[in-house]
Amino acid sequence: MPLKKNVEIASIGVPASFHVVRRVTVDLQLKQSIVEVASFYNREVAQQGAQSIGIATVQVEGVPGKGEDLTRFAERVLIEPPPERIDPSALPPNRFVFSDADVVPDITVP
Repeated sequence: MPLKKNVEIASIGVPASFHVVRRVTVDLQLKQSIVEVASFYNREVAQQGAQSIGIATVQVEGVPGKGEDLTRFAERVLIEPPPERIDPSALPPNRFVFSDADVVPDITVP
């Protein structure tokens, strides 16, 4: 399911409010995953089949549990709030950009 959160695409200065997990890469040895998220201006634009206006690559700690859907795993970890005491310089870039996003129903793209 997509994520809904207002985020500014810094490279072009445009807001995006609808985000779709496009790819999940899992490193079983390091116990890390990399998630690629496509961002759209809004749900309607995405549903019309428009090209995304940005792609975020987010590195997260952990891997999906046995039998867990990759997309659902990615959405679950992306919306986690950051720890209360955290040194931002110790985090991968963009790690909490989708924190507190809402998970919304899937769309049908033509």
